[in-house]
Amino acid sequence: MVAVGRLRPPHDATGRLYEERLAGMLPFRADEVEPEPLQRGEARARSAEAERMRARVARGAWRVALDPGGRQPASSEAFAAWLEKRLASGRPVAFIIGGASGIAADLMAECDERLALGTLTMPHQLARVVLTEQLYRAACILQGHPYPH
Repeated sequence: MVAVGRLRPPHDATGRLYEERLAGMLPFRADEVEPEPLQRGEARARSAEAERMRARVARGAWRVALDPGGRQPASSEAFAAWLEKRLASGRPVAFIIGGASGIAADLMAECDERLALGTLTMPHQLARVVLTEQLYRAACILQGHPYPH
């Protein structure tokens, strides 16, 4: 996962919890890139953040941009099946989470897939927590573990 910015309260504790749980089940790494100040303009910020994110994506990775306009999994089970297929391909999967103004159009176009966590817009830090929780839930489904509530 490559995300703009660090998790901050109130999302940091929950995000770290799911990241630790997930890392115990699947290869997982969260790379954080510095956000660009929005005072210089949103397009400039997206462009600078895109360059930083590109530098952190593993070579040959299946790049998945989080985008409200992307494909939305029908269920957690469907997401788990999608993840299983992606992991079986042998390519690492890199989820890309943009900053406060989203993902630059050119980086979005370079991605192999766009994924929506839902049709509602949410803050990028919350999207990171939701994605990590769903990845952890998918790992539990794939490994036949009960989901600890």
